[in-house]
Amino acid sequence: MLARLLLISIVLVVSAGCGGGGSVSQKDVQKQFQAIQSLAAEGALVAGGAADGRTTDVFVRVHTGYLDKAARKVETKLSSAHATGAAERDRVRAARLASSVSDELATLGDDPGDREAARRIQRRLERDAALAERQAG
Repeated sequence: MLARLLLISIVLVVSAGCGGGGSVSQKDVQKQFQAIQSLAAEGALVAGGAADGRTTDVFVRVHTGYLDKAARKVETKLSSAHATGAAERDRVRAARLASSVSDELATLGDDPGDREAARRIQRRLERDAALAERQAG
């Protein structure tokens, strides 16, 4: 199940392709929100497994590393792009959300054995996933 979600996350991130450094449209930003939603949702699943003791620390470290890297890539693309009007406002929001998701994943990967922290991170990632899903519209 997690392997399938990882594959979906990677496909979404790669296909989102908003081309860092250039101009992005509202549709491009919405695709990035979809990628963020996928990464946050998958991260929440990993965090839930860590909180419940269902996953090994090594699995959590490696998996959150992949997800963190993908979230940073989305953030970098969005941060170096530009847009106009509502797309610019949403681009900034998406970049901030991608950064937040990345930070949460990095924190989980740094101490995967802390079950209380994993549960808090799970809730934050679930919240981030829901926010990204609403923004993807």
